[in-house]
Amino acid sequence: MHRLLSTLLILLATLPGSGLAAEVGSPTRLSDRWTDGDQYMGIRLLGALVLSGDPDLAELSDLAWDADEGLLYGVTDRGLLLHLRPEFNGSRLTGATLLARFPLRGAGGKRLRKYQRDAEGMVALDSDNGTAGDSRLLIAFEGRNQVDYYSPRGDLLGRFPLPAALRDPALYQRRNKGLEALARHPGLGLLTGPELPLDDGLIPIISEQGLRWYYEPFEPDGALVALEVLGDGALLVLERAFTRPYSPWIITLSRIHPTRANAGTGLKAEVLARFDSTDGWRINNFEGLTRYRGKRFFMVTDNGGYSLLETQLLYFEIP
Repeated sequence: MHRLLSTLLILLATLPGSGLAAEVGSPTRLSDRWTDGDQYMGIRLLGALVLSGDPDLAELSDLAWDADEGLLYGVTDRGLLLHLRPEFNGSRLTGATLLARFPLRGAGGKRLRKYQRDAEGMVALDSDNGTAGDSRLLIAFEGRNQVDYYSPRGDLLGRFPLPAALRDPALYQRRNKGLEALARHPGLGLLTGPELPLDDGLIPIISEQGLRWYYEPFEPDGALVALEVLGDGALLVLERAFTRPYSPWIITLSRIHPTRANAGTGLKAEVLARFDSTDGWRINNFEGLTRYRGKRFFMVTDNGGYSLLETQLLYFEIP
């Protein structure tokens, strides 16, 4: 009987998406000066984890929260969709469990080929309507610069029609600097844009109707890597700066207010927080962002597949 049970557990663990739940989050401090509960600039820190113990917890590029299912989705550069469940003690993030993983599949039901897998942005749809089982995901792919509908189990549901402005190759500096940031705005629809600025130093943020606004990075090598919608219709912007060996990581969170009335203009950005690795912050490549509840958010790093870099999950609120 014991041998039969062990065999069944092994078989279950090898089925796609059905891996046994595993605790993968260890609390950590990203600074010796600032800790859980502290207000740092315009945000309050509510806990940080190192995600480890599973090779699939690498190269996380974005997050999406599903309130109906109580799941935190993570998507990776390797074309994997992860199901995580965060754990809390009061208002503090204390742990995370990896519940399942699914490879992203194409129209024929087969796993995406390696050159197709570079998933960078993600938005959950119908995920907070009180109905379980109807959630869908919008996933942006860099290189191909397209956005597709997916099920939470990694099944392709269709392609999102992008406006001509986002299909123009001249919008992107090079192939692997395409669409990363993705948000669904209640009044403006889908919003996205290239990772790096154009020749004028500005990064266009473009709506599904083709409206555009311009974001000016705070750092000389700043890149637009994530967007999230705030309750008042503003956008939370995640900017990452790191380009050269031994350069510091600089992560900036700011707020902008795109509207139909100010389309076509440069948007003034209000800095909420700036993390600089030369100022005592033990951070690396923060790339993913999602709103949890109210004014609370998760932010995750893409470790690039390097074992020396941690996969970090930060939980914070905008008080």
